[in-house]
Parts: sequence; C-alpha cells; structure tokens
Amino acid sequence: MKRHKSDATLQKALHSRQLGLKLIANVTYGYTSANFSGRMPCVELADSVVSKGRETLELAIKLVNSHPTWGGTVVYGDTDSMFVHLPGKTKDQAFDIGYEIADAVTKLNPKPVKLKFEKVYLPCILQTKKRYVGYMYETKDQKEPQFEAKGIETVRRDGCPLAAKLLEQSLRILFTDLDVSLVRKYLVRQFTKLLAGRTSLQLLTFAKEYRGARGYRPGACVPSLQLASASDVSAKDPRGEPLAGERVPYVIVYGAPGLPLIRLVRCPRDLLSKEGKWLRPNYVYYITKALIPPLDRCFSLLGVNVAKWYESMTRPTAIVPSVTLSRPQTTCSAGGTGSSTISQYFSSVACVVCAASTVVKTSKVGSEAVRDEGDERHAALCNNCRAQPQVTVLTLNERMRTAQRAVQKISEICRACEGYSHVTDLCISLDCPILYSRTEAWRQLANTHAQLVPLLATFDG
Repeated sequence: MKRHKSDATLQKALHSRQLGLKLIANVTYGYTSANFSGRMPCVELADSVVSKGRETLELAIKLVNSHPTWGGTVVYGDTDSMFVHLPGKTKDQAFDIGYEIADAVTKLNPKPVKLKFEKVYLPCILQTKKRYVGYMYETKDQKEPQFEAKGIETVRRDGCPLAAKLLEQSLRILFTDLDVSLVRKYLVRQFTKLLAGRTSLQLLTFAKEYRGARGYRPGACVPSLQLASASDVSAKDPRGEPLAGERVPYVIVYGAPGLPLIRLVRCPRDLLSKEGKWLRPNYVYYITKALIPPLDRCFSLLGVNVAKWYESMTRPTAIVPSVTLSRPQTTCSAGGTGSSTISQYFSSVACVVCAASTVVKTSKVGSEAVRDEGDERHAALCNNCRAQPQVTVLTLNERMRTAQRAVQKISEICRACEGYSHVTDLCISLDCPILYSRTEAWRQLANTHAQLVPLLATFDG
C-alpha cells in the first residue's frame, strides 16, 4: 500500500483484503475463547495464542532495552506492537534503527513470526494506552509529515466538533513551532471568539447515540432520551422518535442558576427557530467542561495548565442581538408571564455607529450616569456621530447593504441546492453548515434593520 499511494482504487482493494484477514483471525480467536455456548469453544487454544503473543512481545522489549548501540527504550507495548523512544536521534537515524530492530526481532523468533517496521513519529504525545498523536513519517524520504491521532478527541465522536478542531489545531501548532506560547495565543483567541458569540452553532452541537426508550433505566438523565421523549416532539409527530442507534444532536444553553444540566439541553432547531433567538449556548460550560478537559489531557504532560490560561484571560463583552431602540410591547398570558426576556427591557448605551459610550457622568463625585440629551432615537448615537450626519448616514447605509449582500449570497446557495426559484425554509438539515449561516444572516439583517431604519428616517426628516 505504501508503494501505490496515488492509486485510490488499489488502496481500497488492498485495505479490504488486509481487513478481511484481520477479521478472520479475530473472529477465529473469539470463537475459540468463548465458553460452552460458543460455536467452537477451545479455551486452551485461545490461552496459548495470548500466552505466545505476550512471550514474543516481552522478548522483543528485552532485546531493545538491552541493546548497547540503539539507545532506545520501549515506552509502550500492546498485543503485537511496541513504541520505542529514541532520545537524541534524528528522523533518518530513527528509520535506520527501526529497520535494525525489526530484522533483529524477526531473527529472534521462529518463522513465520515477523516484526514489521511501520513508521516514525516526530514529535509525538503518548497520552495513555491506545491514545497517542503525532506527526507521522512512513518513509525516509518523506518531507511533509502526516498528522495521525488514535483514541483522542480529534477522532472521537462523543464530543462537540469544536473540541476536536481546537485540539487538532493546537497540537499542529505545537508540533510545527515547538512553542507553547503560540498555542496559548491561539486558544485565548478562540475562547474570546466563543465568549463573544462568534462561533457557529454547528461546532457546539453534541450528537450522542440513542439506545431506544427501553434501553435506559427509569428516571435516567440522558440528553438523547430527554429530547426523544419530549412532549412537543410526540405532539407534532407521533413517529418522530429517533431510531435505536441513531445519533441525536443537542446543545447546552444558559438557564437559571441552580438548574440541573439536563434542563439546559435543547435541540439545535430550537435555537434556529424564530422563538429561539433569545436562547444562547452556554459558552462557559463549553469551555470548562467540553474544551479544556481534552486539551488538558495532552498539554498537562508538558506541565501546562490550560484552565489557568482561561482564568487569566480578559473576558469579552458579548453583544446580545435584537436590541431595539424602544421598550418592547409584551402581552402577558393568563399565568402572568410573558414571552420576553430581561434583556429586552434594557436599551444599549453604546453608539450604533462607533460603539462609543452614549452616557455622561453628572459630576466627578456623583455615581449616577445619564444618557446624552436628545430624543430617544438620537440617544443611540454619540455626540461625535451626531455632529457628522453625512458620515453617519453613509456608515449606516453601508452596514445595511453588507447585511443584505450576505443574505443574498446565502440565498443563492440555498436556491441552487433546493431547486426552487424562491428562497424557502424547506431545508432543515442540521448537517448543512449553510443552514446555520442562513439563520445568522437573516437575524443579523433583522437586527440591522430594526436599529438603523428609525435612525435613517430621523436624518431624512
């Protein structure tokens, strides 16, 4: 397979053949190691396979550790493979020593036992059993390494995509530049972006397997079970329950203090709907519970505490969307509760053009702050922007056009995909990244329209 990497068809055929041989061997061993209810039980044969494999591995480890010229140490051995640490050796020297080790171990064992030299990792992080990652070189003349990971979050599906993305990019930076400070700058930048609400909802979506309603104990607090058995799902579609083995997507949102985590689970469609514009992903939970632990498992081996990086960083100010210039009109239900949230009753004190503060202090001693004088709409502008109406109108119009162009560009993609001449909301695929971009673009346009149209009308008057 290494000789014909460019031939994709041959690669698939060879991979299928070697996988078939591996499965035959594994199944045969499994049949013999089964008890009396198995198809061909023979515990003695199974035990001899395990014993002989362990004996062969121990002989190879002893040979490598005692060799006077190789200078290697076996740091990990599992079933039929072993990792040899060669401190101070270059990549070419590692290949030479690797081939010598393979020949020596092969000669030490009777035929047809053969040790195959596979690859060199430079650099490499060996986290624990069956969990490692590194830059892989398969041949001596290979110039560009290949990133390979086994068992860690970059190749696992039980976390959110953002965790895999941050971990892989952080490891690539570390392996390429060998500078932990660059990793810190990258992670702080990504944490800041997340806290500011500039991360796609798709990257924050978990997807856990649903085992069926009967696959959980009574009262189990499992997100996939919580969403599958929700009353609104069964009311809309009695057959809307996911199939057993299907992955159910969900996100974690902010909630009242003291609420259990299971009460903060929401379907991504809830956040993409019109009523979900006030729901926000729980960014603090994602950073502390979903992002930092996998990063810490790798970088703690270097003496780095990623949690302290997060605690010492400057927190950005998240801008809550859909803030209008006047107090909203809400209608309370019979129970006395409305559909609005507390953020709807606060108007912004930042200029909508330059983001400067629109409040002035009455005195150096006083603690009160009042808005600039003027009517309610002009109070959304600072004194400088109010004094330059032409520049302000030009900036507001350009911001409106930018939001409109973003919606138009995404709408063209949706029209080409759906095959309709008019933009519709038929697409509900949570796997499509355009769905999240489309929702964000429409919300941004609505926010821009609600904020800027009243101001532009005031200047026109």
